[in-house]
Amino acid sequence: MSLTLRLSLFYASLCIFSGIYLPFYPVWLKGNGLGAEQISFIIAATSFLRVISAPGIAFVADRLGDRRGVVIALGWISLACVLVLCFSSGFVAIFLVSATLMLFLPAISPLAETMAMRAAIDQGINYGRVRIWCSITFIAASSGMGWVLEWQPAGIIVFALVGAVALNLGGSYLLSRDLAEPRRSGSSGVQMRAMWQMARHPLFLTGIMSASLIQSGHAVYYAFGTLNWVRLGYSETMIGFLWALGVIAEIVLFFVASNVVGRLGAPRLMMLAAAGGILRWGLMALNPPLWGVVCLQLLHAASFGAAHLAALHFVAHAAPRSLGATAQGLYSSLSSGLMMGGVTLLAGPLYVAYHEKAYLLSAFVCLLALIGTFIIATRWHGGALIAEETGNDNQGDPYRGGAGC
Repeated sequence: MSLTLRLSLFYASLCIFSGIYLPFYPVWLKGNGLGAEQISFIIAATSFLRVISAPGIAFVADRLGDRRGVVIALGWISLACVLVLCFSSGFVAIFLVSATLMLFLPAISPLAETMAMRAAIDQGINYGRVRIWCSITFIAASSGMGWVLEWQPAGIIVFALVGAVALNLGGSYLLSRDLAEPRRSGSSGVQMRAMWQMARHPLFLTGIMSASLIQSGHAVYYAFGTLNWVRLGYSETMIGFLWALGVIAEIVLFFVASNVVGRLGAPRLMMLAAAGGILRWGLMALNPPLWGVVCLQLLHAASFGAAHLAALHFVAHAAPRSLGATAQGLYSSLSSGLMMGGVTLLAGPLYVAYHEKAYLLSAFVCLLALIGTFIIATRWHGGALIAEETGNDNQGDPYRGGAGC
């Protein structure tokens, strides 16, 4: 089985969970008697946990040189957690199980992205054509779950999540062992110092913070988008379609990703993403009619897709190879953890008080991100920001242009 096919099948299994979780987990929480502020707290708190887990697990994977094995282990732990969730009720129990699940499951994504980006750089696979399958299964999962909820109670959502995690676990066994990195022979202290040097670099911080702010702009949408549409009278099928439509736009971008990144470069693509987020969320706050919502969902290609591509390319080329997964973990912890958690916490009370006007918060954080993208566009030259600890990082890598600013 080819490397492209293995990665495509894995990505197909990866996003089934998020296709159910993002649109409908708040619906399941509400069906279990939780209020808007409790829902906001659970989603925000589980996001904050990624600040610790994602970079820590990624650092271990870099150290071991066995990212595939770590992905498989995370899959088994996640399956156990989601099975326990089936029998959980009440705010405290649901929070504890959700928190444990989100300590481990989200750590799979930065490891997968690191392996895919290394395969793109080293072996020439088309990242966008591989990643596209994640988006396709997200559509299938969100649309299918919306259809199922037309005739099944919200309790079915958690059982669908069990199936999604099980499929992801199966997909992880398809990852090629050829994607393994050599086990690091130097001391862990040397690698830890290199990690802190990278994490403190002003341009690296500016880049991942800008991308993270753009992604955190989705906090209101992820936590309350479905609930707000339900409040406005949209059917579950229509809501599933709207979520799917945004991802279809994302798929189109991923299909031409190599050309887009090649023409624009990561900094300018990130600027486009920030501008798209400002436009999307600013207009969503005005409670547009259905046709307007349909048009705005197409901007998901910018607010998520372009930001995702730009961030991955920035991190892959700004970080030394030996810290590839760690760098992706730091970005993941900031974007899906600290930033997303903080904006989600703010979004809860705002949504309770103002409903769709809470999207103005999303537009504001994208405006802040736009400022950061200008700094990256003018200061970063496209190369690694710190030297590889072995001194051989740039050998054989046509994408590395030497040290950045």
